[in-house]
Amino acid sequence: MKAAIFDLDGTLFDSMWVWEKLAYNFLIGKGIKPSLDLRDSLKEYSLRESCDVLKERYNLSETPEEINSQMEEMLKKYYFEEIELKSGVKELLEKMHKEGIRIVAATATADWLSKAASKRLGIYDYFEIFQTCEAVGIEKFDPKFYGIIIEQLEIEPDEIWLFEDALHSIKAGKKCGLKAAAIREKSAKTDWAEIEENSDIIFNSFNELLEKYPNISQL
Repeated sequence: MKAAIFDLDGTLFDSMWVWEKLAYNFLIGKGIKPSLDLRDSLKEYSLRESCDVLKERYNLSETPEEINSQMEEMLKKYYFEEIELKSGVKELLEKMHKEGIRIVAATATADWLSKAASKRLGIYDYFEIFQTCEAVGIEKFDPKFYGIIIEQLEIEPDEIWLFEDALHSIKAGKKCGLKAAAIREKSAKTDWAEIEENSDIIFNSFNELLEKYPNISQL
């Protein structure tokens, strides 16, 4: 391994509990009863894309841009104050840094939110590249998102590992030739079987990963 690309939410950040209820709480706050399949219907969309879906499905008066701004404001408190790292994250990033592995953040979360949380949690300086869907205008289910990172790193794809919890992102990374290391995130439990099929390794926690691979660069 010469480089590692890390998803943030659900991988480094213990934050999926926030996202699982975001759209639900947004609609309830407007006096609208959400459909039972709301979370599953939005799970592969970015926040911005979800706003388009919500406007159309629930005939909201706001524009998608206004919906997005309102939902980001709901997220602000969590990213600025509450979200924490998953166990073993700092230890893994420090080990990678010491072993000369180049580290990248790749997230669909808004730039200002994801960077604020990364800085507050003390991991921002580990990232050589911090790429958001917002910045490049490409979603994570599109292999082009990872292609941009590969070009910047100038490293062969099979020497780059993608650490992810989401099936659609793992599939996109694999299409680019990346190695995939999947962390089991309970919010993606229905996809675990397919995630395992599409990943090179799968693990339950970063502590488990460090125990199994003490020399992480040898992956």
